Amino acid sequence: MKNPVFLIAKKEIQIALRQKLIAALAIVIMGLLSVALYAGYIAYTQQQTVVENAQEKSRKEWLEQGDKHPHIAAHYGTFVFKPKTILSLFDFGLDTFTGTSVYLEAHYQHEFMFRPAQDHSSMIRFGELSASLVLQVLIPLLIIFLAFPAFTEERENGTLKLLVSQGVSYTPIIWGKILAYLSILFAIVFPFFALAIILSTGITTSDSIPDPWLRVLFLILIYALYLLIFVSFSVWVSIQSSTGRNALLTLLTCWILFTIIIPKTTANLGESLYPLPSMKIYREAIQKDIRNGLDGKTPKTTREEQLKKKYLQEYKVDSIHKLPLNFEGIRMQVGEDYGNKVYDIHWKRLIKIFDKQNRISSLSSFITPYLSIRNVSMGLTATDLHTSIHFQKTTEKYRRELIRKMNHDMAQNSRYGEFYEYKASKNLWKTVNGFRYKTMPVYKILLLYRIELLSLCCWAILIFFLLGYSSRKIKPVL
Repeated sequence: MKNPVFLIAKKEIQIALRQKLIAALAIVIMGLLSVALYAGYIAYTQQQTVVENAQEKSRKEWLEQGDKHPHIAAHYGTFVFKPKTILSLFDFGLDTFTGTSVYLEAHYQHEFMFRPAQDHSSMIRFGELSASLVLQVLIPLLIIFLAFPAFTEERENGTLKLLVSQGVSYTPIIWGKILAYLSILFAIVFPFFALAIILSTGITTSDSIPDPWLRVLFLILIYALYLLIFVSFSVWVSIQSSTGRNALLTLLTCWILFTIIIPKTTANLGESLYPLPSMKIYREAIQKDIRNGLDGKTPKTTREEQLKKKYLQEYKVDSIHKLPLNFEGIRMQVGEDYGNKVYDIHWKRLIKIFDKQNRISSLSSFITPYLSIRNVSMGLTATDLHTSIHFQKTTEKYRRELIRKMNHDMAQNSRYGEFYEYKASKNLWKTVNGFRYKTMPVYKILLLYRIELLSLCCWAILIFFLLGYSSRKIKPVL
């Protein structure tokens, strides 16, 4: 005798294929997935070309800026650009809302510019059509229409009584139906995950993602678990419902709560509990601490006098003109270091606010699995907030090294008071390497989203427990 699980799965697949509504929804979802992936690929190739050309042009301008004083070169600065990762064609994440480039120069940490969302209408807040959006929001809707009559229809038609009378227990019936719905979903999404694997193999070492294979593998695993949770939950609701109408209404209500209401509510709650300062207030606080000192009692002029006294004592001279170094270069670098220290303090405070806001979203993933999959998906495709912050840290580190080299050359190779006389050449500009960015390794991403991963596992365990309990406690069919 064949395994009843496979027999039931085969029957369910045949029934689903005969339903015009299910077939229509499947075709629509496959069409949306195709359009989303194609649009994502076009956006990726276009932006990547623009970024590469702009970065090459910026590098050329830096190297060919001509002979000039190092501090003038430090203010001449350069642009760096955030690379578009190939996995972003699957999940756009926050790329539309974060800046794509930043101008680096002495004394200032400029804001990231050219956010794509600025060119869109306010409707962009509701999200863009991406493959991840289809998988996270629309496929669960297909699952609902597939699975809501799983048991209610069997009861109404009397086929459940027939199955039980033949000695089939409820457990293989439940898992047969789950297997059938998962097989249908697998047939829909397999071509697109296969495409993701093929694309990941074509990523060169110049791409900013160092471990694409691992990321694609984890994406497949977490989406498979997410869809399994939705299928199992839908079957369980069907078991508990007396009619198909009640099952459908319950599942649609849960879908609205899980994918729309709870995510929006948690976002608003985070912003209300932990509001961010305006950019104006944030910048003014930094400049105030640089001007008056972090303690509010040591202004910039006092710090410079203390620095001057320190160097005169160290080299045992009575005038900065007699120092073997250009004091202007020393003073500028020390001032730069102090400004960096102030910036880091305020930046860490800002990041803490972001972390508190995001923690609400992370903890809310125990209420809705949608938040789990959304956050982890953005992390694995390098389109999340953590990757954006990591990129900003990398660019700031690059800026500081650039300015340090300019000030060091000024201190070592020029004399105090002869600002316009000394000019550095291309040999100095070449010591500043071209900017290259690599995202965080995948294990760090998984650690950052450990709460979401734990919540997905908890959801799976809970649903399997409920299914097991229901298979034992379900009322006999008379």
